[in-house]
Amino acid sequence: MPRELLLPELAESVVEGEIIKWLAAEGETVAEDQPVVEVMTDKVTVELPSPYSGVLQKHLAAEGEIVKVHQAIALFADDVEASGAGVPQASAERSAGTPTNLQAAEERSIVESGSHEPEDDGDSLSLFKPGDRVEDGPVYAVKRSVAAVAAGGEAASAVVADPTPSATSKIARGPHGRVLAVPAARKLARELDVDLERVAGSGPNGRVRVEDVRQHAAGPTAGTVGSAAAALQRRGKTSYLSPADYQELEERVPVRGLRRVIANQMVASHLQAVRTLHVDEADVSELVRIRKRLQPAAERRGVKLSYMPFIMKAVATALQEFPTINSSLDEDNNEIVVKHYVNLGLAVATEAGLVVPVIHDVPTRSLLDLAAEVERVAAAARAGRLTPDDIKGGTFSITNIGSLGGLFSFPIINVPEAAILGVHTIKRRPVVLEDDSIVARSMVYLSLSFDHRVIDGAEGAQFTGRVIELLETPEELFLDL
Repeated sequence: MPRELLLPELAESVVEGEIIKWLAAEGETVAEDQPVVEVMTDKVTVELPSPYSGVLQKHLAAEGEIVKVHQAIALFADDVEASGAGVPQASAERSAGTPTNLQAAEERSIVESGSHEPEDDGDSLSLFKPGDRVEDGPVYAVKRSVAAVAAGGEAASAVVADPTPSATSKIARGPHGRVLAVPAARKLARELDVDLERVAGSGPNGRVRVEDVRQHAAGPTAGTVGSAAAALQRRGKTSYLSPADYQELEERVPVRGLRRVIANQMVASHLQAVRTLHVDEADVSELVRIRKRLQPAAERRGVKLSYMPFIMKAVATALQEFPTINSSLDEDNNEIVVKHYVNLGLAVATEAGLVVPVIHDVPTRSLLDLAAEVERVAAAARAGRLTPDDIKGGTFSITNIGSLGGLFSFPIINVPEAAILGVHTIKRRPVVLEDDSIVARSMVYLSLSFDHRVIDGAEGAQFTGRVIELLETPEELFLDL
């Protein structure tokens, strides 16, 4: 009997992945644990091994297609079944978009549950899903097969006919009676003056998503679109018309793979956070001297000692003293989640784009240990070999823009984190001391970007000041080692 390969949970909060490349062709005999497909999520790219030994009978997802966690992506058959076995009815219905009996039972369970909210399957944590139609916009749209696009278009025409819930339908609600909706959908509803009580949710358990609000604002026909909804459509759908005289000199590159992930994450950061910037500077002359003295000893142990381990230790210490900086906002439950552990994300530029591996348990690690780990994850990121463990559990991020130059920047928050610190170029600049003497000192700008809904300006300034204090007197970083 054919067996299904399901997309596994590759990391926490990951609810979908993009099929990058099939490593085994249809009809090919594969061994157990042999890599068969390369999948990219918003956190990591991995090669999935075959859980079976036998014939890979059919690909259920094309390269470039987005699939959800636990969705079947391939069928396997034993060698004796490969020639005559067909696609199971449930899998065929899934591929065609027809709900199975199990799916229908789940939907009935959700409706009958009333105001009780069933266990969330995690799908609501991802705000950006592939739309039913190609016209959903250049950032969110993904490359699909012609058949998938055609099927999606037909499904869309059937579903979007009337975005307003019928009198007999029930609005999904959380335990406190609020309409179930993702944070970005609530924000968009406020901007467009849309009543969530009248929006049909298409997410899991009836949760309202951004697209649901957008469709409700647009109304059942294009002629009823209000000015606010029209403005939203213009903002959400950007198109570029090539000048006739220059079309042959332009190149169009599909937004897919890591670039699609980055684009979605940037939009999520824009929609989910009220970003505020605080900039300050630190005199790191003593840090420069200490690192220079320690470099030979580190090299003898096979470790390259950069400034980043010192910065990470300073940030980790300050985060423990200002825990609200090390938090996330759970808008659905109206709670600030304060994390009493420090896992620092480190932005790494690669040829494919920016990725953010996570270095765990920073307060308990030595400078040399951090230096070695920074080297390891940076090399793995550039080679595209990060593991799920390398990208999970981040609480705060650091982006080192110093090597690229510039005075300072406005870093983009790595949601759902509440803040990110930008570290810039260390430069020798004239500084006026307290005795009015002017001396050359090694100075660096620090840019703290934070979500003002969670972090007050004063707290952000105090946190940055504590980081500066630790960088200016780096001896304190060695007290707990």
